[in-house]
Amino acid sequence: MAVLGLGTCREVQADAFEVPALANPATGLHLLGKLVWFDLETTDLPGAKRFYHALFGWQYRDYHAYGVSYTVAMANGNAVAGLVPRPVMNETEHRSAWLPFFSVADLDASFSKALANHAEVRSEPEDLPLRGRQARLRDPEGVVFGLVASSSGDPADDPNPRAFGTWGVPTLLARDPGGEAVFYQTLFDFAVQGEPTDQGFERIRLSAAHVDRATVRPLPGGDQALAPQWVGFVRVFSAATTAQQAVKLGGRILVADRPAAHGAIMTILADPSGATFGVLELPPSSVSLTSR
Repeated sequence: MAVLGLGTCREVQADAFEVPALANPATGLHLLGKLVWFDLETTDLPGAKRFYHALFGWQYRDYHAYGVSYTVAMANGNAVAGLVPRPVMNETEHRSAWLPFFSVADLDASFSKALANHAEVRSEPEDLPLRGRQARLRDPEGVVFGLVASSSGDPADDPNPRAFGTWGVPTLLARDPGGEAVFYQTLFDFAVQGEPTDQGFERIRLSAAHVDRATVRPLPGGDQALAPQWVGFVRVFSAATTAQQAVKLGGRILVADRPAAHGAIMTILADPSGATFGVLELPPSSVSLTSR
């Protein structure tokens, strides 16, 4: 064990290079369309580890094998994300970015369905030990997302999701929210419901079996230009305080204090290397340090 300036970091060598199972113990569940994992593709892995540890208290487990590095972030003892080094490839696609993975039962069938509905391939389906089978695509607006058929099943839905430092329901920022909602409805068999907000724009809820899986919103206006993308939201005690801390750590505020479902408040941020993510402030007394 090596103690670094960002929490306890365990290094695992080549003979154990395996991304973690999504469910441990195995559940056998496949909750179609559920966000089950996030990977951060970052141009500054050491800086990203420092930033998210300071912001959310994440701990890390590092894997090194065959010239590849992969870091697993842990919150409350549970794996919540992977961090992957990303080289600067070109001027149009050089920023760090968070990549969401959504659950499917049959990876190849869902992959083919996405392509038939105007998605494009970012990476072909592949098998990963412990994880299952996964692939990456671009949706009709060019938004990158992943599909994964977990070999251990998906984590069961938490009836009272509230743990600090863990992911809430993701949001898709889109030029054409209606068109994007139809794409994901077709892919994941979502129920779709539009909701007006106090600001006068519409939030589209995507749900399955009466459980919200995602929302779709129009690209926000203002000085901070955002491209269409999936934004993951991490649960925090105070969105404003977390945003201020993020700025002190070298991040930026992109969209501040927008209302979310059930009285929550969301803020969209960028980390120091440009990856967009959000924080979600739940109503008082609903965030826990110890819950799942």
